Amino acid sequence: MAFTDESDVFGSVHEDGINLVVRHLMRQRPSLFNYATTTFAARPDLFCRPIDAAPAVLKAQNPLFTEQEPLPVFGAPFPLGIDFCVQVTDARVDFSPQDIDLPRELGELPPQSFAFRTSACAGISCPPKEVIDEFLPWVERELLAQQELAVGRVEEGRAAQRSTARLPGAGRASATFGAAERSALATKPGLALEPVRGEGRPRDTVILPTRQLQCFCLDVFAVGRFEWGSVPGSEQAWLKPRLDGLEIVDLGPQPLEDSLECYVTTVLRLGILPQLMVPMERLVLDITEVMEEQGLKLGKQVRLEPSSAPADVPHNPAVEDDMLKVFAKLTVSGGA
Repeated sequence: MAFTDESDVFGSVHEDGINLVVRHLMRQRPSLFNYATTTFAARPDLFCRPIDAAPAVLKAQNPLFTEQEPLPVFGAPFPLGIDFCVQVTDARVDFSPQDIDLPRELGELPPQSFAFRTSACAGISCPPKEVIDEFLPWVERELLAQQELAVGRVEEGRAAQRSTARLPGAGRASATFGAAERSALATKPGLALEPVRGEGRPRDTVILPTRQLQCFCLDVFAVGRFEWGSVPGSEQAWLKPRLDGLEIVDLGPQPLEDSLECYVTTVLRLGILPQLMVPMERLVLDITEVMEEQGLKLGKQVRLEPSSAPADVPHNPAVEDDMLKVFAKLTVSGGA
């Protein structure tokens, strides 16, 4: 049976075309797939995987990553941060029949389904013991000053005995990790301290010196499909993407993997995918109205709308032959 035997218009997109567009987007807009702290602007060698950007991106000096706040050191008496990065290194869609190897937990790709595989890497700058030992006296001094303030024992002349440099917004007389402290630590081998400024921060954040990252990479697989269904409060049909399974490969221990998979699955099913459902009316093209906007009158009401499944075609959209296929029909009625 030809594609248009039971429909007037047929369209399709091959999985290779989608994957080519995704790879092109990753090279043209790397900042959508790479996230890191500001340190990486001067130290791109720290990334877990080199960023493959198009020459035009480099020539235009467009951002290679989206800047993120450093990971906070919770409990520190002044703002301390740790560098990190998260990178999506590969993404690929596979329409039925199956071409990619799925984890055994997901089984074989069912008919009329699609699979999605993404590879991601993340890294964190774990400071070595000698770095922590250099910072510890400043932390202890600040804690002591805060305790003294809490009981009202602020010694006169403390500001003259310490560096007068204060962290921005520090509206109290206490020990501060300012210019003098940074200068003292900066003389230590391998240490380079720079404040990170940002809106909403009461004080500068000192990032612990980064020498290298501890990186790990994961592969995430998902299996899904499309279906037509109703939505409470609406009389029309809706096209909905559905998630049938998700697997994070080689993450341990097993309870940790199960917990993360449960959380990601819940976010996708209840938070992200419902926002992608499309009502039938958005898929209907009123050709008469479009032509009238161009100053042309057809004299008939002509609309292009999806073919119904299974009345007109078995599946619409159809996920088969490594393609996503859509079928539509023209309806013509009385006068415009």
